Amino acid sequence: MKGKKLADTVIHILLVVFGIIFLISSQRIETGAVLGQGGDFVPKVCSIAWLLISVLLLIFGLREDEGEQEKPIQMKTYLATLFLLLLYVAALEVIGFVLCSVAYIFIQIMLFAPKEKRDKKNMILFAVIAVVVPVAVNLLFVNVFALILPTGIL
Repeated sequence: MKGKKLADTVIHILLVVFGIIFLISSQRIETGAVLGQGGDFVPKVCSIAWLLISVLLLIFGLREDEGEQEKPIQMKTYLATLFLLLLYVAALEVIGFVLCSVAYIFIQIMLFAPKEKRDKKNMILFAVIAVVVPVAVNLLFVNVFALILPTGIL
């Protein structure tokens, strides 16, 4: 096994182990609800999803062809994403979830989109996605889960 493949396999195994730990931990949460879903529902669903995804990553990572060319890590993109995420978290309480998320999603899509895909048609698509997703998430949390996301000053 090459160094990168070995490192990926170790990380995937760790993800599976953490998924198992999360699943076991979520079984210990008291439900606290007489009707409907209790406080244990979302942690159980999330831990099962984590475990399934990490098992799939492990399986597909082991099946990967050794001869495939690996793309080099784009350090600028990684650092820009990290900075953008930190800025998003810092601005969330001040600006609010919807506006902050619209800006974050649009900039993040632009960061990952290849230069040849940044034409007018795709920019409109990126903007629509950046607006629709946070608004839908906000509506879901407010109307279905009865949770209020940060509203900010606006």
